[in-house]
Amino acid sequence: MNEKGEEIKVVQTEKLYEMLDLIRRKPNMWLTSKSITSLQDFLNGYLMVRWNDESLYNPGDSSFADFVLWILEKGEWKFTKHNVFSSILLDENNGDEEKGFDKFFEYLETFINGKGKSIL
Repeated sequence: MNEKGEEIKVVQTEKLYEMLDLIRRKPNMWLTSKSITSLQDFLNGYLMVRWNDESLYNPGDSSFADFVLWILEKGEWKFTKHNVFSSILLDENNGDEEKGFDKFFEYLETFINGKGKSIL
């Protein structure tokens, strides 16, 4: 319980897309701000630590790398080491960090639904 007497709920997940759903619902709980750059920074660290973790995805889930490539193809961007998804989404949303964040999750839902199931 916290100092107000409220029960504290511990949230645990090992799956990337479940973690992203938690972030989508309460971004300020997980990120420094509701921004595409903060999300990119979080995911860079999260995926760096778990890069070889087989439990990162549920069976049948597409990889996050496939999603990023899908974003690149959608915008007809040429893949380079400098084309991180946050830069692309910032550009698409005229530098608006929060709109870029929202667009990320819009694209993710479209990508997942295109694969036949919804996780968000």
